[in-house]
Amino acid sequence: MTPLLPGAYRLPAALAVAALAAAGAARADTAATELAAVRQVFPETERVDSRDVLLTPEMVAAVERLARARVKERMVTFYTALAGSRVLGHAVIHSHIVRTKRETLVIGFEPDGRIRKILVVAFLEPPEYRPTERWLEQFQGKGTKDRLTVGDDIAPISGATLTARGIAEQSRWLLQALQLAGVASEVRR
Repeated sequence: MTPLLPGAYRLPAALAVAALAAAGAARADTAATELAAVRQVFPETERVDSRDVLLTPEMVAAVERLARARVKERMVTFYTALAGSRVLGHAVIHSHIVRTKRETLVIGFEPDGRIRKILVVAFLEPPEYRPTERWLEQFQGKGTKDRLTVGDDIAPISGATLTARGIAEQSRWLLQALQLAGVASEVRR
């Protein structure tokens, strides 16, 4: 039997197939991880739909003005948690640099866009700078009309100012992006 590919091409072809298989497995792992993250905020989730939103320059300008924060990434993936056909809420998984290392948050939003819960799922700075769950609870129920500013309606964290400011800033701009992208209904506050 004659091989379909000459000998010189068999190894690169086999490597390409292996890379595609690995990429498929990585996508499946990522999807499972994202579903698990959304379920931490919405435990009764049966299904998660995702929506990639590319913020236009006009949207970025509006978000930055409304949120008083700089948008560093124009592509945002919003996840909608569903139980049957009922929308439980929305979530975003977002990473940013605190001081010199990354922090990854899952920010859950109610169907109307108010913040439901913030989880820190990865924190690579020293552990003493990590916010407590109790500190994160003060974001619950906050919407686009709230300032979400450390020292104003958000208490500071002694010794972890950059962490507190970073979470507040990320929350502000993602909350505004959620609204401007039309993912959540208008906040009624």
